[in-house]
Amino acid sequence: MRVFCCWIVLATATMAWAQNEPCLAGTQDPGCGITVTTNPPLTTEENVFWVPNQITVEVPARLHATRVVVLSGPTGTGVADQFKPFVETKHYQKDGANMRFKVEVKSCPGSDNAFNVGIYSPRFPYPLSVLIQPFECKPQAGR
Repeated sequence: MRVFCCWIVLATATMAWAQNEPCLAGTQDPGCGITVTTNPPLTTEENVFWVPNQITVEVPARLHATRVVVLSGPTGTGVADQFKPFVETKHYQKDGANMRFKVEVKSCPGSDNAFNVGIYSPRFPYPLSVLIQPFECKPQAGR
């Protein structure tokens, strides 16, 4: 009986936490706090992703992220299953209330023109996702 009561209390606490987590509403929610930047930046007027490039993903420490995976794939509707892992990292730097993950993109992902950044945490049954699209990938030497 005690085990059952503890389980009920734990389940209730988990549901209460999940209802207050802004990232469950979407990573675009300003309260979520996930930011993705590229260096050199993705140019908005040209939509060019220059390589080599460094993608920095800042994740609030409250999410306890364990891994960041950058997947590449095509743009369009109904293509979510066509994204495949491109680069990933488990290493991060603690920066105050954030965890900073950095991944190096050394070459273009073939004909793909979109990235999906998956943020993995044991607190979520699925990865949180940030989409970077569309872009044309070009080597910096030709810039």
